[in-house]
This record gives sequence, C-alpha cells and structure tokens, in this order.
Amino acid sequence: MILERLIVGPFGTNCYIFGSSKSNEVIVIDPGAEANSIEQKINNLGAKPIAVALTHGHIDHVHKVGRILRRYPIPLMFNKKEYDSGVYPRKKADRWLSEGDQIDVGELTLKVLETPGHTPGSISLYCKQKLEINGRMYDGLIFTGDLLFRGSVGRTDLQGGNQNLLFKSIREKIMHNSELNDNFLVLPGHMGYTTIGEERKYNIFKRFFI
Repeated sequence: MILERLIVGPFGTNCYIFGSSKSNEVIVIDPGAEANSIEQKINNLGAKPIAVALTHGHIDHVHKVGRILRRYPIPLMFNKKEYDSGVYPRKKADRWLSEGDQIDVGELTLKVLETPGHTPGSISLYCKQKLEINGRMYDGLIFTGDLLFRGSVGRTDLQGGNQNLLFKSIREKIMHNSELNDNFLVLPGHMGYTTIGEERKYNIFKRFFI
C-alpha cells in the first residue's frame, strides 16, 4: 500500500496520495495547495495517478485541482450535492460519488460514505485493508475530510454546515458502522492521525455521537 500525507497551504490541509504498491496506481485526495510538492511526491514514488477525489469542496481542499488535472489526464470525483449546493460549483465531476460506490486502485478498494454536516456533499472514503504504520497494525483506514478530527470535529458555521447532521454522520456512518471497527486509522483533513477507538474514548464531542 502507498499512503503519503502532504500538509499543504496556510490552513495546514492534509492532501493524501493513496494507492497500490503492486500496480503503482494512486489517487490524489484533496489537493488543496502546493501543487509542485504534490507532483514531486508522485514523481518520487514513481506512481501513476488514476483519479483526484475530493472529500468536500472548500477552497483549502480543492485549490489546486485544476493544476493537478492539467498535469495528469485523470478523472475528478466528488459528491454531486457539493456541486448542486454551490459549495464547489467550479467544476463538474467526471464521476459523481454516492453512498456505496467503490473506487478501485490496483488491488485496493475505497468505499464511499456520504457524511454531510461540514458541507452538504461531504464524503468519507474507507478501505478494509490491514496496514502497518510506525510499527502499529490497523484493520483498515478511513479518510474523513473535515468531518472527524483527532480530538475534535469539523466546523459547521460555514456555507452548508449543519451541526446536528455532522454528529449524525459520525454516529451512524463511523461509530455504528458494522464495516468499521475501533482499530481503523482515521486520516482527517487537518491535524494528525487518530483511530475510531481513540475518538470514541477521548473526543471532546463524543457525547454527541456515541
């Protein structure tokens, strides 16, 4: 498995490069800034980008979408509700992503969860694939965008935000999802890694989504 995080832009956005170490195919998740750094990382990996996927449409997650797509002739994927709501009306997706959709990256599969709250069309992407990071084994991973952070949750005071919906998304799509467990690595849109189990225990907002 290929998993690289680049912290880009003035808001410290996490851009991820995720894919297969067998086929060298990768997707770029949330290219928010510093396109040169993203491209350099892809080149250093010797990877073949096959798509750009967006967890949501805020500028700090999408600012360099056009640059990446000009550099690589690959499809753009995100949720249509993000386009229709006006949060990200700049580009239509080549593939609209909805609940239950799958993105195949080599032998790996990312599954789509619609997780609104931070924005109307926010999505999370998860992969049930065992992986080791810094000597610890995980049962899978989930990219949560600005839904769930280490110790916190995403803002809901921006365009399209809904606090009740955000907590519902965390509760129903992550904390009580039979496909996931406490030993899943959480890869948020900002700040560091965490796990579902750690957020179940220590998140300051846990009483709203457990």
